[in-house]
Amino acid sequence: MNLAIQSSMEDRSNSLLEVNSATFSPLAQSKRTSTTWYCHFQQVPTFLAKAKRLLGLKNVEQMEEPQIVRYKTGQEFSWHYDEIPAAQLENGGQRTATLLVYLNTLPSTGDGGGTVFRDLTNGSKNNQQLTMKPKQGSALLFFPSFANGTPDERTLHKGEVVNSTKDTKMIAQMWFHQRLYRPILPEGNSQDDAIPAVQNKEKELG
Repeated sequence: MNLAIQSSMEDRSNSLLEVNSATFSPLAQSKRTSTTWYCHFQQVPTFLAKAKRLLGLKNVEQMEEPQIVRYKTGQEFSWHYDEIPAAQLENGGQRTATLLVYLNTLPSTGDGGGTVFRDLTNGSKNNQQLTMKPKQGSALLFFPSFANGTPDERTLHKGEVVNSTKDTKMIAQMWFHQRLYRPILPEGNSQDDAIPAVQNKEKELG
């Protein structure tokens, strides 16, 4: 999934809002040392169109605010689930899918920055933990809950510490809900505003 989101962040800084997560619990947020920017839906139509196609969605109303996340050297997001706290389920219900897109490559094995699942293995004889290494243009899709909203406890994961002293880790991410999700950030953000641009992108993609 080759997306021009990183340049979009640089070119349209007025459309982004740096903020702690509005949907992660305070406990989960305390485990994260990266920086997150929230995007207006209408500023990332390619991301939305490709995500919509990937998940077979009819519309964009179940999408949470698109985010861009930067991990500098020494930063991480330790073990956590992507599920929504019970007190926030009235807005869209539970998260049913997580989509991460890696915007740059950390080339060396020792650079860290991978997405690691504690209880899932890569299928090798050694039963090593499933790890997705950052490679520009690649994407990771997984499902933090079942269709009925019950969290899947097997999806406990972390963003490894970035050890590289030369590169930062950049990702775009978005979650998908059971029902209509009302955007929280930035102020005035709306999925509806993105619909014309998303439809145009879908036509371009064929």
